[in-house]
Amino acid sequence: MKKRIAVVCGGYSGESVVSMRSAQMIMNNIDRKLYDPTKVVITTTEWYAETENGNVPINKSNFSVTSTNGELTFDGVFMIIHGTPGENGILQGYFELLGIPTTTGDTLNMALTFNKKMTTRILGTYGFHVAKSLTLRNTDSYSTQQIIDHVGLPCFVKPNCGGSSIGTSRVNVAEDLHKAIDLGLQVDSQIIIEEFIQGTEVTCGVIKWQAKVMALPITEIVSQKEFFDFEAKYQGQSEEITPARLEKEIYNRVQQSSEAIYAALDCKGMIRVDYIIRGQDIYVIEVNTTPGFSEASIIPQQAGVHGISKTELISAVISSCF
Repeated sequence: MKKRIAVVCGGYSGESVVSMRSAQMIMNNIDRKLYDPTKVVITTTEWYAETENGNVPINKSNFSVTSTNGELTFDGVFMIIHGTPGENGILQGYFELLGIPTTTGDTLNMALTFNKKMTTRILGTYGFHVAKSLTLRNTDSYSTQQIIDHVGLPCFVKPNCGGSSIGTSRVNVAEDLHKAIDLGLQVDSQIIIEEFIQGTEVTCGVIKWQAKVMALPITEIVSQKEFFDFEAKYQGQSEEITPARLEKEIYNRVQQSSEAIYAALDCKGMIRVDYIIRGQDIYVIEVNTTPGFSEASIIPQQAGVHGISKTELISAVISSCF
């Protein structure tokens, strides 16, 4: 029997457009001998399934769809919402209550990893190198000089809970810090201000492959912008080199660190860990538990270099949730 899979996409944030591309990649490449997929779109105003008969509302009481063949339920959910409510644990809690498995970690894992401050603090206790940082809420008063004294210049200002570099700024001079803080607080009620680490930017995907946690080939990011922002990520203003041009010893350490982070944070499905390498030190910048998954995204690129097709990759991610 084929498993019915809901490919859940959309979301409430500016990342919804990326989510829709990711969902389409899954729909285009999923193994239909094994799975019967339905795209389900979640927005702030409606939940609906895309069917042959048009868009059909989702019954939220049991996450079902009424079709010409009766009530359609799902065996599992391929969660591909980037940002809220699919990457921060909200929908995971809903599906846990319904007993429907998803391709991501559980509520705790997702809520934790979506919070940059908490993720880096916990990884720091495990001995991973993390950047110096501080956080501000939208109700906090602050001193520009005290911030600079702590993290230095340049520095990065980011929404604490957010992705795709939306609302993120690199601040080179003190005069620009206030504007960057205001921009970040438009996206999230709390921001993280982080030291700038000069070095090589790389990212490493991790999946479950043949029942084992496996780091994928590492990608080196060479941005044409000041940093790997939204335009660099999604509008072709960066070079993504896989495998990364790293010394073998550092390359191996990055892969080992990625697998260790997957285990330490109790992740599931696929994740992607972003790093800056300075000298021999490897700094964890961010853990993405619902990484981009479009035709051009990094995880499919890395899997392809390893010899894993998009169809095989999708099957591996789905199988990890059962």
